[in-house]
Amino acid sequence: ILTKQPHTEVTSTHRQRQAGTVGVDLGVYTLAAMSTGETIDNPRHLDAARTRLTKAQRALSRTQKGSKRRRRAARLVGRRHHEVAERRTTTLHTLTKTLATQWSTIAIEDLNVAGMTRSARGTLEQPGRNVRAKSGLNRAILDAAPGELRRQLEYKTNWYGSSLKVIDRFFPSSQTCSACGAKAKLTLAERVYRCAACGFTADRDVNAAINIAAQAAVTPGMEETLNARRAVDDHPQPAGSRSSSAMKWEG
Repeated sequence: ILTKQPHTEVTSTHRQRQAGTVGVDLGVYTLAAMSTGETIDNPRHLDAARTRLTKAQRALSRTQKGSKRRRRAARLVGRRHHEVAERRTTTLHTLTKTLATQWSTIAIEDLNVAGMTRSARGTLEQPGRNVRAKSGLNRAILDAAPGELRRQLEYKTNWYGSSLKVIDRFFPSSQTCSACGAKAKLTLAERVYRCAACGFTADRDVNAAINIAAQAAVTPGMEETLNARRAVDDHPQPAGSRSSSAMKWEG
């Protein structure tokens, strides 16, 4: 049964207003690091199911096309992928509801997931380097699903009276000291931020989350305003026009 009811404005609770703003740094090493110092481990659901997935896919490859055995093997592969998707969804729903209900403002970075997971294979004239390592990183990023986590936060913050702020993707949250503001160059392998200027030391992701929360507090007008299709209705249609603007469909 599907019902449609008007949206009612939900205000934040006293507990949410007391908690204030939390910065969240999304990643692969840890699924989420918060400005409070808490880190959420990455369950790595795809790696945990790799043995069963590999066994099912190899059994599928040994079957004959068009046979009943192949159809059964294909259903088993689909079931294994569905199990991984269900575990991933459960983890993300648990995290996003915790964030939306415990803080009044959640600040995250505007991650370019499509660019981060682009293949490093290159072309025949200019072949890429470290293609195998990059493909493994791409799988890990997609398994963490930062885009789905942001999508869930967009509508759950409206449900629970909180707000979502999205920081510009070019803001150097990982390269900035959260104590004095000095800049430093860190490689992806460095997991601890050590400031040469003031001596501040912290986990790399926690330091980034603190910077995200501070940036959200000083920069207004960063609330999430795009719809589910990432479109903005800049040109409203005249009355009676048959063309439709971007809409968010739910059902």
